[in-house]
Amino acid sequence: MNRPTGGETAIPASKTPAAALLLSLALTSAAVIAFQLVLMQLLSLSQWRHFAAMVISMALLGFGAAGTALALAGESLKRGFNTALPGLYLGCGATMAAATGLSGIFGDFDAFLLFFDGRQVALLLFSYLVCCLPFFFGGLAITLVFSREVARIGPLYGANMAGSGLGAVLMLGLFWLLPAPRLPGLLALLPLGSAWLTRPAAPVRRLFPALWGIALAAAAWSLIAPSDPQPSQYKALHSALQLPGADLLHRASSPFGRIDVVRAEALRFAPSLSLRYGETPPAAPVLFNNGDYLGTLLGRGAEAANHILDVTTRGLPYAVRRPDSVLVLEAATGTDVSQALAHGAARIIAVEPHRQANRLLREHHPEWIDSLYLDPRVALRSESTRSYLGRRGQKTFDLIVLPVLGEFGGGAGTHALQEQYHLTLEAFRAMWRHLGENGMMAATVWQDQPPRLALKLAATWRTLLDGEGIVHRSRHLAAVRSWGTMTFLLSRKPFTPDERERLRSFCRKLDFDPLLLEDLQPGERSRYNRGHGGTFFADLDRLLGDDPHSLLRRHPFDIRPARDDRPFFFHFLKWERIDELRRSFGDRELPYLELGFFLGIVTFAQILPAALILILLPLTRIGWRGPRRRWTFLYFAGLGIGYISFEIVLIQKLVLFLGEPIHAAAAVLAVLLICSGAGSYYSSARCSATAPRLAATGVFIAALLILYKLGLMPVLNLAMAWPPAAKIAAVFLVLAPPAFFMGMMFPLGLRRLATAGAGHIPWACGIDSCLSVTAAALATLIALEAGFGAVMTMAAAAYAVAALAAPQLGPPTAEPPAGVDSGDCPPP
Repeated sequence: MNRPTGGETAIPASKTPAAALLLSLALTSAAVIAFQLVLMQLLSLSQWRHFAAMVISMALLGFGAAGTALALAGESLKRGFNTALPGLYLGCGATMAAATGLSGIFGDFDAFLLFFDGRQVALLLFSYLVCCLPFFFGGLAITLVFSREVARIGPLYGANMAGSGLGAVLMLGLFWLLPAPRLPGLLALLPLGSAWLTRPAAPVRRLFPALWGIALAAAAWSLIAPSDPQPSQYKALHSALQLPGADLLHRASSPFGRIDVVRAEALRFAPSLSLRYGETPPAAPVLFNNGDYLGTLLGRGAEAANHILDVTTRGLPYAVRRPDSVLVLEAATGTDVSQALAHGAARIIAVEPHRQANRLLREHHPEWIDSLYLDPRVALRSESTRSYLGRRGQKTFDLIVLPVLGEFGGGAGTHALQEQYHLTLEAFRAMWRHLGENGMMAATVWQDQPPRLALKLAATWRTLLDGEGIVHRSRHLAAVRSWGTMTFLLSRKPFTPDERERLRSFCRKLDFDPLLLEDLQPGERSRYNRGHGGTFFADLDRLLGDDPHSLLRRHPFDIRPARDDRPFFFHFLKWERIDELRRSFGDRELPYLELGFFLGIVTFAQILPAALILILLPLTRIGWRGPRRRWTFLYFAGLGIGYISFEIVLIQKLVLFLGEPIHAAAAVLAVLLICSGAGSYYSSARCSATAPRLAATGVFIAALLILYKLGLMPVLNLAMAWPPAAKIAAVFLVLAPPAFFMGMMFPLGLRRLATAGAGHIPWACGIDSCLSVTAAALATLIALEAGFGAVMTMAAAAYAVAALAAPQLGPPTAEPPAGVDSGDCPPP
C-alpha cells in the first residue's frame, strides 16, 4: 500500500503492471487528440470552421472539469483506483463512439441561426455536453493516474504527451483511409483497449466483460453504420442538392475535407455576366469542399471570341493585353485556366493546394473538365500559393490571376477568422517579383455592402507600390465594375494610352464602368451601373491619394492591409466602432456582418466564466486560504497559457513553411508533444524538483520564445525551397529544443507540489487544462488586432510568470527521486 500522509486514507496499491499503465495512458491520449481532429472535420462540414473551433474549445473544458471532479472526489476515486480507472476508460470509449449519433437526436443545430432562433441555444448546449463527455472521461482517467502515481509522473506524463503526438500523426493516414463519420467508432477502440489492459479483478471482473462488450458493440456500430452529418441549410452544397434532378456524382474524404460533385440542370454558371449577354448560361457540375463552393466543372468553355468569362469583368486583363504566360493561383477546377487557354497562352501554371481535388480532375475524372490539367501547356502544382511563390529561380509571368474574392450578395463574414496567407502584403510582394517586364496581376472582387473588400485590396496594392518606390500609382492601376463584380489590375509598367482605350472599349461593349484609370473622366464611373453609393468612390481615391492613413484611421471598418503576422484579409470590424455599427444595423443583424468574428467573441465569453468556475470550485474542498494557493495558480496557469499560445503561433507560421494547414497542424502537434514527452521522461530520470531548477527552466523557455518570435521565420525562409522530407527535418530541429524543456515544467511542478500533499495535484491539472482552452480562444482575438507576434509575447510572459511563481510552489525544498543526485540534470 501507498503510505498515507497526514489525515489521508490509505490508498491500495495499483494492480495494473507499470507497462500496461503506460500503454493505456498513451492509447487514450492518442484517441482523445485524434477525436478532437475528427470533430473539427465533422463540424467544419456540417457548420463552419469557426463554429467547430467554438464547440471544440468548450468540449476541451472537459479536461478542466475532470481536474475539478478529482479535486472534489479524489479520495474515493483513488481508493477505488483499480476499478475506477478501467471504468473511466470505458466511459471515454463509449461516449466517443456515441457522440456523433447523439448530437442530432433533438434536431440539427445551425450556427447561422444562433442569433435569431432561441431554440438553437439549447441545441448548442446539448452539443457541448455530447462533445465534452469523451474528453471528461479521458481527462479524468489521465488526471487520476497522474494524481495517484505522482512519484512516477515523468514517465506517465511522457506517455501522455507522446501518445497525443502519435495520435495527431495517425489522423493524417486515417483521414485518407476512411470517411470522417466512421472514425469516432474506430478511435473508440483505443480507450476500450486501455480499459481491457487495466481491467479489474474479481468480483467486478464478471460484470466488466459485459460492459466492455456493450461499448465494443457501440464502437463497431458507429464504424459500420455511422451518423453522417448534414451540411447547414445555408451552405452551398445543401442548396445544390435541393435542386430538381440533383445528382451526386462523387463523394470522397481526405485530410483536406470532404469533396462532393453535384450535377443538376439548374446549376448554371453565370458569374456576374454582362447584362448584354443574350445566351443561356451553361449548365455544369459543381465541386464542393466541406459543403462550400470550390469550383464549377466548366471545362474548356468555348473559343476566345465568346468564352463566358470574357463577358464578365474577369475578361479585363485579356482585353487590355495578350499574355503569353499565366500563373493562376488557387486554381480550383480550372475555370481561369480554360480562359487563359482560350486566349492562346503558351505557358500556364495552375497552383491549387487541394491535392484530393487535383487527383480527381487530373487522374480519375479528367473528362469532367475536358482534360484541362492534362494539356501540355498547363502545369498543375499541388501546393499552396505561398509555397510556390517562395521558391527561388521561378520564371516570371505576363499575368497572375488571383481567386475571386468574396461571394455573391456579400456573404455573412464566415471567413473572418480564416487565415488568408495568399492575400497578405508579403504575398503580393512575392507576386510582384514574379511579374515580367510587361506583367500584371488581376483580382476580381464581388461587390459587398458596406464596401470593404475592394477598399482593403486597394489599400494593400497602394502599400505595395509605395514599397516599390512607385510615385505615379494611377499609371499602374486599372479597374472596371459591373452590376456584381469589380476587377482590378496592377501592372509592373504603366498602362499605355492604347491599353487605356482598350479598357474603355471593353466597358462600352459590355455595359461596364471604368473604376480606376489614369485619365478617368467625371461621370465615367457610373454610366451604366449605379450600385455603389455613399463614399465608396471618394474613399477609393483617398486610399490611392497622398494621405491614405487618415482614411484608414477614421473608416468604420478595418481596411488595413493583411500581413503575415495578421493574415485575416476578411476581418473588417474594429472593436471601438462596434457600438456605432450596432446602432446602424441593429443587434440582430450586426453579427452577420462578420459571423466568424462574433462566434470567436462568443467562444471566449463562454469559456472564461466556465473555466473560472471549474478552477474555483475545488477550493470549497481544499480551502480558500493557504500559504501557497496563489503560487500554485500562477505556476500552472502560466504553463497552460504559455504552451497553447506557442502551439497556436507555430501552427500558423508552419502553414507558410509547409504550405498546407493540415500538415502544419500535424507537424506541430507531433513534434511538440513527442519532444515534450521526452523532456518529461528525462526530468523524472535526471532532475530534482528544486525551486532554482524550475525557475531557471521557466526563464530559459521565456527567453527562447522571444528569440523564436524574432528569428523563427527568417530561419525557416532559408529552407523554403527544400524538399518536403528536408522541411520536416528542419521543423523537428527547430521545435525540439523548446518542446523538450516545456515538457519538464509540468511534471517537475507536480512533483514539487506533491511534497506538500497530493490534494492540490488535481486542482493544478484543472488549472492547466482550463486556462489552456481559455488562452486558445483569447489568442485568436489578440491575433486579429495585434498579430501572432503578440501571442508569442503572451506565451513568453506566461512562462516568465511560472518562473516567478516556482520558488513559492510547494515547500522550500523538494527531495529528488531516490538514487538521483540533483546535479545530474544539466542547466538549460
